Amino acid sequence: MGSTQKVRIKDIAEKAGVSVGTVDRVLHGRTNVSKISMEKVQKVLNEINYVPNHYASALASNKQYVFAAILPLHEKDSYWEFVEHGLRDGMKRYSDFKISLDIFYYDPFNDDTFKSESQKLIASEPNVAIVAPIMNCNIVTSLANRLKEKNIPYAFLDSNLPELDPVTFYGQNSIKSGEFSARIMLMAAGGHPKKMSIFKIMGEGRVASRQQYDREIGFKNYMKEHCPECIIDEVQLYAYDKDGFNTILREYFKENPDVPCGVAFNSSIHKIAEFLSSERESKNHMQLLGYDATAANIECIKNGSVDFLVAQHPFKQGLNCFRSLFNSYILHTKQQKEHYVAIELLTKENIDFYMD
Repeated sequence: MGSTQKVRIKDIAEKAGVSVGTVDRVLHGRTNVSKISMEKVQKVLNEINYVPNHYASALASNKQYVFAAILPLHEKDSYWEFVEHGLRDGMKRYSDFKISLDIFYYDPFNDDTFKSESQKLIASEPNVAIVAPIMNCNIVTSLANRLKEKNIPYAFLDSNLPELDPVTFYGQNSIKSGEFSARIMLMAAGGHPKKMSIFKIMGEGRVASRQQYDREIGFKNYMKEHCPECIIDEVQLYAYDKDGFNTILREYFKENPDVPCGVAFNSSIHKIAEFLSSERESKNHMQLLGYDATAANIECIKNGSVDFLVAQHPFKQGLNCFRSLFNSYILHTKQQKEHYVAIELLTKENIDFYMD
């Protein structure tokens, strides 16, 4: 029998000299098979170059699978909401396999919430885990070690820590993304601006994710190489202090009324645009670049208060990460270690044609 020929369980049983039920138990990894019978069946499988149909086997096994994810707390219409929609869509697409999805949420500016939610995730005893890393790498490492101890495969979303050896990663190459943003802003400013602003949304003295941190590194590296004379102001804005947020912006623009360009490495650029539209005294337009095609950011692109958005397909990230773990854990297929999503530039002219 060749490997391309359809092989029936009955044929394997006859050739091995065992019952059909024994072959079925061997193929599906069930118990109550003697060592001798196991060896007979395996010998025949090797002879015919048998390739198991893991998809059919998984369906036939009637097992229930638990996928778990740990994500930042998020508001409606945020980047992370689209990621979550992608994960839940993955669960629906593979509903025949009886997959449930448990999601645990942490405050990206509070390490203790990541620790406590990680403990809940481990206690839920999932089959696989999807992790959106917090900024503190040591805490993520602790979770990864616990998952390895429990033999729970895991993938990273948005921010990658390849040294922790996840099954796979989905997200942008954040260093390259930062370099790309710097190039766009240099072009927008005419090549040699004297000053640019980076608007950093902070909490507990840091940005929310490794992704944002690395984008800033890429941006500054590019500027240092291509426009070293440009002064880059870092405007630190605090996520949970709306009044203070506006006060800091008011003071900054009072001292720097004509900064030509500004960047935010997360989805909050609309907040800067809204402030400038209502309170900035300078008549000169400030070129703004931000990330993510949220409803608020799209509105700002359309009304001209934001000039550029870098899109990163959050829905597809969530869906494809779910699919990759499904393929790895349930179908036993090897997965590519890193999946970098496209770095796409959105403007007023093409925003209506962007599809996540």
